[in-house]
Amino acid sequence: MSRKHILLSILIVGIIALSIYGIGKLILFFRVDACLDKGGRWNYKLNICETVENGISESNTSYYWHIAEDTILNKEYLIKGALLDSIAHSSAELIGVLNKRDAKCKIEYLGQMGDTIHIRILNDEVLTEQMGSTGSFCHLGETVFTLTEIDSIKFVQIDMEQGSHASPGVYTRAGFKELEKE
Repeated sequence: MSRKHILLSILIVGIIALSIYGIGKLILFFRVDACLDKGGRWNYKLNICETVENGISESNTSYYWHIAEDTILNKEYLIKGALLDSIAHSSAELIGVLNKRDAKCKIEYLGQMGDTIHIRILNDEVLTEQMGSTGSFCHLGETVFTLTEIDSIKFVQIDMEQGSHASPGVYTRAGFKELEKE
């Protein structure tokens, strides 16, 4: 075999190897892109798309309004989750996301009348007695801001037992102005 044939054979094998490698990278690119388009997050370690349906780690904070702490000013403030707009703004879905928070008190949907959603806090003693005033206030702020992402909802009526740190009532975003970042 001549030297020209050997070089041509090496070149062909190289092109085939690069094509196989490139096709694999291209397939991965399209899988990641499709994941991001549907509001998910690509987990490169597990090589899977993480969405609300299959359970994102980190308490799903990307899907609801959540508290961040400014350690310099020693202040808490609400941040809109980066992926909140990527999910349907239905009361069932938003309550489902909120119920994935680490807190032991969960939310039960009771109904909606006009611009008011009516919910109940389950295991409310955790919220009213165990979280402290700031913890309860922040938890309620997350809940109210997230549920009022639904265009038709302006008020959140919350049923729970009266406690030291939280009480039942009708809440709006205006009641949590001090949690808004300036």
